[in-house]
Amino acid sequence: MRSSRQILVLALVSIVALFACRSKQDGSIEGSIVPPGTPARITALQDGKEMLTVPAGGQDGKFKLVLAAGNYSINVSVPGSPHPLRFDGISVRPGEMTVLPPIQLMPSSGTGVLSGKVTPPRPGARITLMYEGKERAAVQTDHDGRYEFKELAAGSYVVQANAPGHADDAVPVVITDNQKTEQNAVLLPIASVNGVDWTSGKIRATGIGLPPQNAANKTVSREMAKRAALADAERNLLRTIEQIHIDADRDVKAAMGNKKVERKIQGFIKGHTIVSERELDDGRYEVILELPLSGPSGLSRYIAE
Repeated sequence: MRSSRQILVLALVSIVALFACRSKQDGSIEGSIVPPGTPARITALQDGKEMLTVPAGGQDGKFKLVLAAGNYSINVSVPGSPHPLRFDGISVRPGEMTVLPPIQLMPSSGTGVLSGKVTPPRPGARITLMYEGKERAAVQTDHDGRYEFKELAAGSYVVQANAPGHADDAVPVVITDNQKTEQNAVLLPIASVNGVDWTSGKIRATGIGLPPQNAANKTVSREMAKRAALADAERNLLRTIEQIHIDADRDVKAAMGNKKVERKIQGFIKGHTIVSERELDDGRYEVILELPLSGPSGLSRYIAE
């Protein structure tokens, strides 16, 4: 029979072996807080459950989370700040270290307020506040598709909205002290539409113009063919835009039943960019036009207004 001491030794060996095995399966997430010395807390969440919380260490602002392999969301919170940062989709691999870029914290709190809604109303959409090119805060929309950021320092920001199955939207906004600013966002549902590149956020259309048969000379013929190509490309842009859905039940064409919306869309089309143009061998002229889906001058802004 084994003595009590032998049994204890075997148990300790088993525990050590278990931890050694687990350490090989674990990975880590490392990063740093800017500015360093800020008393931030870093929390790893998995499926909405808090798995581990560590402080950002000392004056260098560095932190390390040792976690089992898997995908996590990382929350960064600062005492007294109403806006925790959240980074989703961070992968941890066995025995590997995942390094996050330096996390730039929100500037000191102020008295500005930013609010708005997502069109169509979508609960749970992620609204991200960008400052100087870095993510500074993020919230989710409520059941009415509304969001709000409080205690913001004055400055120029960018509001980004995203949700699964929808094209991202982004628009700049200026926050001033003691003022409430409203900025809405539009999340266009992604659907197959010829001429729409959802990845790059561009709308494109091609137009072909025929040369007139009674032109005074070649220069005039070419110019008239170019004008015809532009008009044809604009018509094709309109046909493409009309097919883009605003929500599950309504596309842009249906919205253009409102004369005010129709005028806005027509004005939007006139703001096109000529991507390329060329004269074809038979005297015809080809023009390719482009418009943005989102951003300050994108289709989403015309719909949001």
